[in-house]
Amino acid sequence: MKNLGHGTDGLGRPGQVEPRGDGVMAFGAVAFLVIAATMVGVLVSAADREGGAGGLGPTRTVAGTREVAATSPVVTPVEGPSWLRHLGLTVSETRMGQMGGTEPPPATGRREPGPEASGRGTPSALRAIMDRVLSLLRSDRRAASATLGTTFMLAGADLYRLNCQSCHGPDGAGAPPEIKSLIDPVRATSAGMIEQRMQDAGHPIREVMARQLAAQAKAAIYDRLRNGGQKMPPFRHLRGDEVDALMGYLQVLAGVPSSPGDSSLVPQSAARVGEHVVKGTCHICHDATGPGGGHMGMMRGTIPSLASFPRELSLSSVQRQVQYGSSNMMSMMGGPAMPAMPFLTEEETAAAYFYLETYPPRP
Repeated sequence: MKNLGHGTDGLGRPGQVEPRGDGVMAFGAVAFLVIAATMVGVLVSAADREGGAGGLGPTRTVAGTREVAATSPVVTPVEGPSWLRHLGLTVSETRMGQMGGTEPPPATGRREPGPEASGRGTPSALRAIMDRVLSLLRSDRRAASATLGTTFMLAGADLYRLNCQSCHGPDGAGAPPEIKSLIDPVRATSAGMIEQRMQDAGHPIREVMARQLAAQAKAAIYDRLRNGGQKMPPFRHLRGDEVDALMGYLQVLAGVPSSPGDSSLVPQSAARVGEHVVKGTCHICHDATGPGGGHMGMMRGTIPSLASFPRELSLSSVQRQVQYGSSNMMSMMGGPAMPAMPFLTEEETAAAYFYLETYPPRP
């Protein structure tokens, strides 16, 4: 990525669903089926799975991939205290926000048309969008804001990285017992896997029952994404089509048999990408508003607010901290350590930076 310049003046994911036992049968050692069976009564309609799912356009399949017709994704500011503050935890007391891994972002199936292109571009087009935003910020902020709204298609794997990976890790394993694995709850959404496991355990069940259990398990995961849990934050910023694409990738992680048509690409914008990064990753540890950082803040152990980033830090410094972390410096100053997050690209970090500048955080 070419130099994006300097600033002008700057977690929980779908966790394993906890049983809600209402006299529902458990089936011995088949752990993931217990999770599914105990979800009876958790039914979530498609309308309730939104963050705006009702206005989706038509879909089409291209090379085995389902695409939702591009619309303008609704973007809203981040607000309120961090999730760690909500739980009364310090960074040193939890693994939340620190499980992203040390590997760079994997290849993605996303398709990103350039900001002025009518046809398809390359997966690097987000870089061109962010370069253009930077140049426009110096001369025409209205045009820069419009460029942040340029729509392209993003894959479920990317939505997982931006919203889930910092807590559940690159493979969905989490950090048990604090951060539960995603694998068994997602496997419980497959009727075929339920039937096979029950057959292997010597408790065969009918196909219709397996389908019912799978539907209940899937509804429970959607409910957890929407409403959160005891330790997992709600992800109400996710639209219904985004949750569907995310679920498709979670099934890949869990090894659930699927057809090529199960994967989806959903319409996004650079601003929306920034919103995912901030709400799905940064807001785990950083309050939306409040004091900034600096040396005195680090000595006091203060985690700078999201609002302070575009106000006090250059884009390049934010990108550097996201890529490499600030553990050594923070530790020397007596403050909490920020982990490195190399699974986020420079362009995605830039999108988060300009999202915070364009959509100022709220208390």
